[in-house]
Amino acid sequence: MTSTGPDLNVTNVILSFLPIGALLVTILGFKWGAPRAGALSWLIVVTVALIFFGADAKLVGIASAKGLSLTLFVLLIIWTSVLLYNVIDQHGGIEVIGNTMTRLVRDPLAQALIVGWAFSGFMQGVAGFGVPVAVVAPLLVLMRFSPAKAAAIVLVGHAWAVTFGSLGSSYYTIQLVTEIDGAIIGPHMAALFAFPIVLTGFAVAHLQGGMVAVRRGAIAILIVGTCMASALWIVAFFGAPQIASIVSGLVGCGAGWILSNYGIMGRREGDKGANLEKPSPDVESLPSTSFHVAFLPYYLVVCFSILSQIPVIKEFGTDMFWGLDYPTTQTELGYKIDAQDDYARIRLMRHPAPLILLSLVVTYVFFRVRGYWRPGAGITALKNTYSQCVPTSVGVGMMVMMALVMTDTGMTVLLGKAIANGTGVVFPVFSPYIGVLGTFMTGSNTNSNVMFGALQLETASALGIGTVTVASIQSIGGSLGSAIAPAKVLVGTAIVGLSGREGEVMKQTIPYCLIIVLLTGLLAWVMLYLFGTI
Repeated sequence: MTSTGPDLNVTNVILSFLPIGALLVTILGFKWGAPRAGALSWLIVVTVALIFFGADAKLVGIASAKGLSLTLFVLLIIWTSVLLYNVIDQHGGIEVIGNTMTRLVRDPLAQALIVGWAFSGFMQGVAGFGVPVAVVAPLLVLMRFSPAKAAAIVLVGHAWAVTFGSLGSSYYTIQLVTEIDGAIIGPHMAALFAFPIVLTGFAVAHLQGGMVAVRRGAIAILIVGTCMASALWIVAFFGAPQIASIVSGLVGCGAGWILSNYGIMGRREGDKGANLEKPSPDVESLPSTSFHVAFLPYYLVVCFSILSQIPVIKEFGTDMFWGLDYPTTQTELGYKIDAQDDYARIRLMRHPAPLILLSLVVTYVFFRVRGYWRPGAGITALKNTYSQCVPTSVGVGMMVMMALVMTDTGMTVLLGKAIANGTGVVFPVFSPYIGVLGTFMTGSNTNSNVMFGALQLETASALGIGTVTVASIQSIGGSLGSAIAPAKVLVGTAIVGLSGREGEVMKQTIPYCLIIVLLTGLLAWVMLYLFGTI
């Protein structure tokens, strides 16, 4: 990718922001569904690219095709995650899981913190790519949280774990694009995450029950957050960043359960965020004692995800992938994107979708052998998955195509440069917002780091401030941006039955994301300019 291209001026910045602005206005203001809003945004970005940014029809076609390739990568995860959920639900397993967790942790605030904050972080560590949202949001609904509240809690709650999640994919990306020694950036970034970890805990509490819940849970959030942050740093310090979110999430679950049992959070019935009535199941549940049977598919997802990272297995599956090759493109303004081979490659041994499908196969065999399988459950689950995922699939496709047209015509980098060059000495405050922008556009912290990691490093060097800190907050911003990324929001709304109502969830998550990112940026500014950190 070259750095030449459109000039950095007010007109070009406004034009570059038009597709994003249209997406936000139509979803949040007009309450359009994602497919309709995404289609309009794609038409706008194509028009702007052709008229003002030197693109031609071939370039737009290639960029949009790359968007579809990336969409397939994401949609395979959504489809298989929703199918997994529906298969379990057809056998009453989701009800069993929800009831068991509710019995273990009965207080709504404790449920939000342990399940929506710590457990979702653990799931992000082992799977990522929207799986935590797809798994945890339904559990919160079964715990009597409203669907919109459940989705919002998980989106905000899991965001702290994204950089070190997916077995470290985003962390390794920022480390590679900046060429900073992992032994330096890993512990440094983990230490900077301590503040966002605690803040996401307070955000989850506020989502669950307002300031009453924040005050009641403050001590527990500080204790659990400190335990999680310490675990994250220790694991990163000892050179195992790929399991940092896994260990931290497990520590959080354990600490939260202990504190809830000892009454640290107190007890108050009727907190906000819970439904008054629990829906009655329309299928026969698995035996009440079979939590482990009901949770078997998720155990398998975790197990296969970890096994897929074993060097021998990774080596065995190195050449087992699917991806398309795309040629070099260049706009008339000189913005060039190099040829990309096997773009958005889907690895048979590492992509979440094959691992989820393998979990489904093993579950089917086990259920058949043990006599749990309900006749017709598979067909019904497939039909439900189809009806749930079609709107989501169209929405994701349109928005990712929009993002790739922006990226391949230089609009995305132009927006990043505008933020960097326009802020000067206060750049560290705005730096994490560049990370948020990348994740918002692509739904991926990894992609955000690829797009903006080098730009952040160059800006920090030009300003004479710590490059390690700036590179770290780029990825932290991208991580926190997962709470508002439309691709992630679509997963949450689809799985809890709110397709077409994405704006309802985003209105709840956006304020928390922006505030936490701002506070993180302020902390980075203090560290860089007052303490001169690296």
